[in-house]
Amino acid sequence: MNDFIKNIIEKSRFFSRNTTPKIISIIFALVMWLYVMGEVNPEMVKEFTGVKVQLLNVETLRQSGLTVIGQEDFTVNVKINGRRNDVYTIRPQDITISADLRGFEKGVNSVPLKVNAPASINYDIYPNELKVSLDEIVKRQKPVEIITTGVPPEGFDPAEAEVALKEVIVEGPESFVRKVEKVIGEVNFDNKTDDFTGKVPLKAVDEDGKAVNGVEVKTKYVDVNLPLYSVKEVKIALELVGNTIDGYDVSNISIKPEVVSIKGPRDLVKGINEIKTKPVNVDGLVGAVERPVELILPTGISLYLSDKTPVVSIAVEKIEVREISYEKESILIDNLDEKYKATFEDGIENITVRVEGPESVINGLDKSNIQLHINAKDIGEGRHSVRVTPKTDKTFKSISVIPEKIEIMIKMDKDTNQ
Repeated sequence: MNDFIKNIIEKSRFFSRNTTPKIISIIFALVMWLYVMGEVNPEMVKEFTGVKVQLLNVETLRQSGLTVIGQEDFTVNVKINGRRNDVYTIRPQDITISADLRGFEKGVNSVPLKVNAPASINYDIYPNELKVSLDEIVKRQKPVEIITTGVPPEGFDPAEAEVALKEVIVEGPESFVRKVEKVIGEVNFDNKTDDFTGKVPLKAVDEDGKAVNGVEVKTKYVDVNLPLYSVKEVKIALELVGNTIDGYDVSNISIKPEVVSIKGPRDLVKGINEIKTKPVNVDGLVGAVERPVELILPTGISLYLSDKTPVVSIAVEKIEVREISYEKESILIDNLDEKYKATFEDGIENITVRVEGPESVINGLDKSNIQLHINAKDIGEGRHSVRVTPKTDKTFKSISVIPEKIEIMIKMDKDTNQ
């Protein structure tokens, strides 16, 4: 090589004369070029952050039954260096970075990066590989549930939805599909009084009702019929059967709660004013007894917001008889015209009240608990046989007055007419 250069120099007329000055000129020119390149167009470094990485053969991966999970949008940082004029012209889009997913398997994979950049620069990327998670694509049947939202007006409540499909297919990465508890559709009844019929969009949710992203519900919509039922409060009607022991009777009976809210089709609910219990048998009962009772719900009717079983309280006591004697003058005469005055005829001095009832009621009973009354409404002058009526706030099995009627005389009140 040296001989070749030497031969060129010897044959060239450029170096035949004034060799030394020419060599000095060449050296000076080279020094100036190096100076200019170093000072005017120096080497420099530039960094791009967040350069997007293209994932290649994603569709091929899906055809093999795998898909990317977790992070799908990858970026890297790129540091380039070169002459300033070259570096200044480089933009992030001039640098292409790709990761080929062909051939990788389920799990976490280290995928090398390929860089396509202008030849005039040098580059360095970090990280220089991606951690890509791949999962198997699966299809699973999941139950469909219709959820109602909003608050309908008072007196209405949604019925159970009639859904065209009980289950639909959910497709996606196995780890995601495994999280799907069910597929739900929502129907809003806020301030609405009409039944709903139509198509409802579906979405996959986990056991907490949160949406599961990254999966596909293959059936986007489902046909739903959802009636809006009437709600009504009615009383509970208790039915007793059987007979108590001779000499005993039911002294008190109550049920809690006394009313219950029912729900059902509007026409059915409209005609219901009470809900009966299954018969409660009092055969052989003595004392105080509490027991749960079942309600007899008509077909198509259900309880509304009630999870408590009604409880009936029954008291069965011994029956006692008491007779109380009243003087006839203690009888109160009601509704007598002010112009009249009434007097009792001779012949009967005392009135007897005979009561039959529970021992707890009869014990301690006295005259103050029962008052005797005569109704003198529309009675004119003369002698009249009138009925004596007992009034009391006590509850007896029976109460009678002996005699049932007495004679009274109605006359004009002289003091009133004066």
